[in-house]
Amino acid sequence: MNETLSVLRGACAYEFKMQFKRPTVWVAMVLVELFMLGIMSRVQGFTDVVAHLKQFPILRVVVYWTDLLNYILPVAFGVLLADRLQRDKRTHIDEILTVTPGSQTARLYGKFLGATIATAIPIVLLFFVGIGVIIAQTGSFVALPMALATFATVVIPGLLFVGAFSVSVPAFIWVPLYQIGFVGYWFWGNLYQPKGIPTLSTTILTPAGGYMSLGFFGTSIFPVAKANAIQGSASLVLLIALALLVVLLISKLQQWQRARM
Repeated sequence: MNETLSVLRGACAYEFKMQFKRPTVWVAMVLVELFMLGIMSRVQGFTDVVAHLKQFPILRVVVYWTDLLNYILPVAFGVLLADRLQRDKRTHIDEILTVTPGSQTARLYGKFLGATIATAIPIVLLFFVGIGVIIAQTGSFVALPMALATFATVVIPGLLFVGAFSVSVPAFIWVPLYQIGFVGYWFWGNLYQPKGIPTLSTTILTPAGGYMSLGFFGTSIFPVAKANAIQGSASLVLLIALALLVVLLISKLQQWQRARM
């Protein structure tokens, strides 16, 4: 057990350091964030709303800001994580790790956690910049604990879900194909308003967080018509459980694949 935890911590720390230092991660995330803010600034009345935040319930403002970040940014987040395993293959690091003592499953979990946390940092920074603006405009410091609650329940489960699939699944799928498929999935499975075409966007399998947002806080910008706290909790637990499960399954598939070579 101690050896497994040591491998997990070591892999997590290494992956975090490598992903955090990648200029591509910061440049891409900042560009997407600026694009998102640029689009929002062109929405009629948006700047007026920002200038008069005191007129709105503080919880609704915080939840709205949380949902906005979870609307588009996870797309860039997933795309940036998709090449993590392929880079190990290109540099032959995977061959070294294969013969290194220690649990391969723990190493993949560490890779998933470290890379996911590092890639999420630009999102976290923008989120709290926005919360700072809300506090400055409203003078209400209660927005901070509200922000911690919304980020923990709406954003984090979705990022873990996206991170798990994006780090591990490309082990068996061509990275560009996964990235294209993931972008399509995000808009179809999270943002698409049902109009005759089957979609996951109204189910608890939506990492955008609509069920948590509406179920826990009573408001959401996502196409979820009704949700209560029980459904929000179910969605949260399911997303995290699936994230952990897919990493475990991919690890076992990798071990099976190596055993057949």
